[in-house]
Amino acid sequence: MPDSSPWSLQHVSWGAPRFCLWLAVSKLAAVLLLIPLAGRGLEFSNGPDGIAESSWRFEGSVLECNLTHSVPFYGRGVFKTRAGESARFWVHQDIARFAAGKAWLWLKPPAWRHNLEPINLGYVPVKQGKTPLVLEARFAERLMTELYTGYAVELIRQPWYRAEQPTELLLSPIGFQAVYQRYQACLGQLLPANFDQIKRTAFYFGSNKHQPLPENQLYKLDNILAFYAVDSSISHFYIDAHTDSVGTRADNYVLSEQRAKEVARYLEVAGVPAEKMIIRWHGERYPVANNGSAAGRSKNRRVTIRLDRLPIASSKVPDAAATPQAPSSSSSAASEPSSPPQ
Repeated sequence: MPDSSPWSLQHVSWGAPRFCLWLAVSKLAAVLLLIPLAGRGLEFSNGPDGIAESSWRFEGSVLECNLTHSVPFYGRGVFKTRAGESARFWVHQDIARFAAGKAWLWLKPPAWRHNLEPINLGYVPVKQGKTPLVLEARFAERLMTELYTGYAVELIRQPWYRAEQPTELLLSPIGFQAVYQRYQACLGQLLPANFDQIKRTAFYFGSNKHQPLPENQLYKLDNILAFYAVDSSISHFYIDAHTDSVGTRADNYVLSEQRAKEVARYLEVAGVPAEKMIIRWHGERYPVANNGSAAGRSKNRRVTIRLDRLPIASSKVPDAAATPQAPSSSSSAASEPSSPPQ
C-alpha cells in the first residue's frame, strides 16, 4: 500500500513554492550542523581523511632540497636542506594566527593502525607572525621519519586573538613517501657548501717563508670552485693576502704577494678567468689577532677570498654603494683597500 504521507516521494510536487521551501529548510539544516563545530576553534587539517587535498611537493637542485606541504586556507610546512647544512623545518602562515609562546607537537598514527598510539613530542617554541615555528635538524629529521612511516604531524597552539579553543595544524602523510625518496636522492647530490658559507673564506699558511697552501686548506678552494661551477652570478673574486709580524715589513710584503698569487693561480688553472680576480697583498698591515702569541700569529698568516655576486632579478637591487665595482684594469698590482680587509 503506497505511503499517503504528504512528504512521500509519490506525492511530492516539485513546483516553485515547495522547492523554495525545501531549499530554505536545507540551508537552515546546514547552518545548524555547523554550529557544534565552531566550539573546536580553527583546525587546518588535510589529514588522512582528506586524501584529495593532501599536497606534498618536492623541489631540488645541487644547492638545496625542499619538501613543501600546502595546507588549504592556512599556508605551508617546509622541510629544507641547503648545501653544507642540516635539515630544517618551518611553518609559514598566509595570515598570522598562532600566539607567541609554546605549541604542542604530536604525531598521530594512521587510522588503520589501531595498535599504534599518538606520540607526544612535547612543547616547541612559537612566535607570532607569518613564520611562527622553525625547528632545527633533530626535530626536522624525526618528523620526516615519522611522516614516512605514516604518522601525521599535529601542531596545537592558542591563537593570538584569544579564542577559547586552540588552533590545530595537521600535516598529512598522504603522498609523502614518493617525494621523500626523491628528497633523499637529492641530498646525495648537494654541493659541500652554500654561498653563505663560502662568500668569505680564509686560508692559513705556515710561518715566515713561502710555502704551498697546506693540503688541509685546499678543500676550501675546491668548495668555492664547485659552487662557482653552478652559479653564474658570481662576478668577482677578491683575494687579499696577509702575514704575521715575524721578519721585516719588506719581506712580509713580498711574502703576502707570493701567497696571493698562489691562490689566484690555483683558481685560474681550475677555470676562473683572470679578469674576475682582484688580487691584493698587504704584508703585516692588517692583523686580525695579537702578533704577540703563536696563536695570534697563526690567524694573521692568511689569504682571504671574498665573492661578489651580480644582482639577482627576483631580489631587491642593492644600493649603488654596495654594488661591486669592476677593476679599472686586469692588473694584479697591490692596491690598498678602502677598508681593512679580513
